[in-house]
Amino acid sequence: MVATEKKFQDTFFTTESEKSEIRQKAIHFLEHLQIPTPKNEEWKYTNLKGLQNEIWVLAQNPTDFHAEQYFLADLPDTYLMVFVNGFWQEKYSVLPTNIELCSLSEAEKEGKLQNFFAKKLNLDKDYFNALNTAFAKNGYFLRIPAKVVLDKPLLIYHLSSGDKVSYLQRNFIIAESHSESTIINLYLSEAENTVFANEVTEIFVAENARLSYCKVQNEKNKIYRVDTTQVEQLANSYFGSYTFSLAGHIVRNNLNVLIEGEYCETLMYGLSFLKGKSHIDHHTLVDHRKPNSYSNELYKGIFAESSTGVFNGKIYVRPEAQKTNAYQQNRNVLLSEQASIYTKPQLEIWADDVKCSHGATTGKLDEAALFYLRSRGISETIARNLLLKAFAQEVIEKTPFEPLQEYISNLL
Repeated sequence: MVATEKKFQDTFFTTESEKSEIRQKAIHFLEHLQIPTPKNEEWKYTNLKGLQNEIWVLAQNPTDFHAEQYFLADLPDTYLMVFVNGFWQEKYSVLPTNIELCSLSEAEKEGKLQNFFAKKLNLDKDYFNALNTAFAKNGYFLRIPAKVVLDKPLLIYHLSSGDKVSYLQRNFIIAESHSESTIINLYLSEAENTVFANEVTEIFVAENARLSYCKVQNEKNKIYRVDTTQVEQLANSYFGSYTFSLAGHIVRNNLNVLIEGEYCETLMYGLSFLKGKSHIDHHTLVDHRKPNSYSNELYKGIFAESSTGVFNGKIYVRPEAQKTNAYQQNRNVLLSEQASIYTKPQLEIWADDVKCSHGATTGKLDEAALFYLRSRGISETIARNLLLKAFAQEVIEKTPFEPLQEYISNLL
């Protein structure tokens, strides 16, 4: 392990005498792993050199942070949780009474993580997953009991504060059978400081459960964010993912869905709208392991100025997964000569009775449509905005909570 990696990793190192078996295993893997570089095929277009050049300080729980300024009527009619640099600010919580919710440390002490901690997570080959598993102390454990239907979404604010601070956060969401819920994550920043955040969320969707999981990434500081969402679905379940990436210095989103039961439905929607030198990297995986399931993935990107996008989407259809329907599309618009997108949709199919397709398009705004609007007396600026809004709306309108649709449209 090179010196720069050792220094970076030491930011999170703890000398606790007792660690769970899985944490010890993650520490062992870290001894043989390195921070990925563009020489790694999975990180070919995302360079983390700047991450290693900074001198980081481990984030502390802020005592004088006033979070109210960030959620004044942004999204009404929701339950509420607030995290600042990974620390749960319980005084802001407005929670339903029919769920089980506690901090990561409490859940670990009480043995609630035994059947969930890194159950399906790639540790031996993923540096950031191993780092998080080894040292993350903050986060939450959420269990939605069987047959519980949340009457409104749970809104979770993730606020980054301070300069040159780093933090790890680990979350668990267990949606039990026949439950229904929507979770919305808003990522915001206090100031234009430099922050490193590594968050891992493990989600388990039981038989006949329905879970919608939304993320709005709008951290306007110099954020280095590596985010992994690991999902396991059982029979007859529904999982919907909605990711909106609007800002961030370097943001890497890993979304992995393992379909472990028949008659599952998996929807994955993403929209990136970036400017400046923002860089967003979406890596997705849908692994069909059982027959008779359906997945549909649509990611769109709008890139202005010198922004950069990466999309790498994989669909696996195992030999046992006959009667699978799986679709994937990535569509992008470049608004300047300096903007760029690297896209690689992939299909690997080992079954013969399936319906699968994938594709990618990249280009500029439709000149014919632009000419048509201008010929009707509409200014060029308004015409471009109308076309961009129409392009983005296909993803926005899929979002299951109407106030969130309006919130995102206003941001754009």
